[in-house]
Amino acid sequence: MQSSLRERLAHLRRRTGFGARASEIESLIPLGIEGAVDKVLGNPYDSEIDDEAVLRLLQGDMNNLQPQAVSAWWLYRMLVSKQPVQERMALFWHNHFATSASKVQAGRLMLIQIQLFQRLGLDNFKTLMLEVAKDPAMLVWLDGVRNVKGKPNENFARELFELFTLGIGHYTERDIQEAARAFTGWSFSRVTASFVFNRNQHDDGEKEVFGKRGRFGGEDIIVMAVEHPATALHLARKFYQHFINDVEPPDERTVQELAKVFRESGYSVRALMRRLLLTPAFWSPLNWRKRVKSPVEFVVGTLRQVGIGERLRALNLSDGAGQRLLAAYLRLATQWTRRMGQSLLYPPDVAGWEWGKAWISSTTMLERMRFAEFMLPDRRGVGFATLNELVGLPAPPTLHEFVQRLETTLDVPLQPRTRQSLLEYLEKRGGTNALRQRDRQTVQGALQIVFSAAEYQMI
Repeated sequence: MQSSLRERLAHLRRRTGFGARASEIESLIPLGIEGAVDKVLGNPYDSEIDDEAVLRLLQGDMNNLQPQAVSAWWLYRMLVSKQPVQERMALFWHNHFATSASKVQAGRLMLIQIQLFQRLGLDNFKTLMLEVAKDPAMLVWLDGVRNVKGKPNENFARELFELFTLGIGHYTERDIQEAARAFTGWSFSRVTASFVFNRNQHDDGEKEVFGKRGRFGGEDIIVMAVEHPATALHLARKFYQHFINDVEPPDERTVQELAKVFRESGYSVRALMRRLLLTPAFWSPLNWRKRVKSPVEFVVGTLRQVGIGERLRALNLSDGAGQRLLAAYLRLATQWTRRMGQSLLYPPDVAGWEWGKAWISSTTMLERMRFAEFMLPDRRGVGFATLNELVGLPAPPTLHEFVQRLETTLDVPLQPRTRQSLLEYLEKRGGTNALRQRDRQTVQGALQIVFSAAEYQMI
C-alpha cells in the first residue's frame, strides 16, 4: 500500500514539476493523494530564491539585461525551486502564449512576461489573458504597438482567437477585423515598461464580434473570447495533452469534464488543475510515462534527480568562485537544451513548440545521449560530484546493484533490453573493478545507454 502510494506520488511530482527525487516525495506521503494535490497547488511561489542576485550575476558587465541571461535565470529557478509547479505552469504558458526574444529583443521585457506567468500561472485565466494582452513583450511580438485607429493591425486579435482562447473554426475573419479595432491604442512606456492606453489612437466606434454589437474595448473582447463555449474545451484539451498524455489522442470524456469544471469555476486555472490531477485518467497506469520529455524537462529533470539543483541552491552567490561556477553551469545547461531543440524564450513561431513525439529525431536523440558528457565531463570542468550520486560510496559490489541504483537515482524503470545492454557494456569495461575504481568514462558510457533508451524519454 505504502509502496503504491509512493509510486503514485512520484507520478504526481513528475507531472507537476521536474522529476521525482525521493526527498520531494517524502513530505507528501502522510497527506495521501488528495492532500498531496492540494499541497502542490496550494502556495506554489518559492520566495527564498534571490532573483535579483542571480540576474545581476548573469547580466555581468552588460548595460542591458540580455534574453540569454533571462533564460539562464529561469533555468536556475527550474533547477533549484522547492515549488517546481510554479515553473512548470510558467513553461506551459510560455508555450501557449509563445513570444520570442528574436523579435522582442529586450531581456527586460521577456523577464516581465515570464514573471507574469510565474505569478499568475495558477490564477484566473481571464485575469491572466488580460495581463498578457497588456504585456509589453506581447505588444511588441504581435504588433499591438502598431495597432492604431484607422490602421488596425490584426495580429494579436487573430492569435487571441486562434491560439489563446477559442481555437480554429470558431470565429470569422470579420470577428478578427472588428476585434482588432477594439485593441487600437494599446501600447506601453519604453521607460517604465508599463501598459499605456493612447485614447486618441483608439477606435471607440461600434463593432460586431461573435454576433454581438457594441462600442467594445479590448477588455470586452477578452471577456467575450474567454467566455466563448469553445475556449474551455480548447484549454482543457491542451492541459490534458501537457499533463496527462501527449502521444495518444485525448480521452474526450475527460476533456469535457475538465472544460465543465473550468467554466463553472469562473475559469480558475487552479480549479482546472486540481480536477485534472484527481481525475481517473491522470492516475490510470495507461497514462503513466506517456508524455515525451521536452529538452528542458530532460535537462532540468536529470540534473534535479542527481542532486545538482540542491547543490546549485547551496552555492554562495556572494563568493566569486560560487558566482563563476553558477554562471558557467547555467550557460552550459542552457546550451544543452538548445542542442536538443528547445531554447527558452525562443519558441519557433506563434504556435509554440510542437510537443510529444516531435521532440524526438535522430539528431536530438544523439544530443540526449551525449548529455552524459555534460553530466560527467572527462576533464575537470564545470560540474559537481555526480559520480558519487551514481556510483555511491562505497562502490556497489555487483553490477546488478549499480544498474538498480541508476534506475532509482534517475527515476527510470529500465526495460529488460536496456538493462541487458547495460550489464553487457559494464562487463566489457571491467565490471565491478571499473566501478570500484570510479572510472568516469565507464559511468559516462552507462549514462549514454540510459539517456538513449526509449523509456528515458518519457515522463
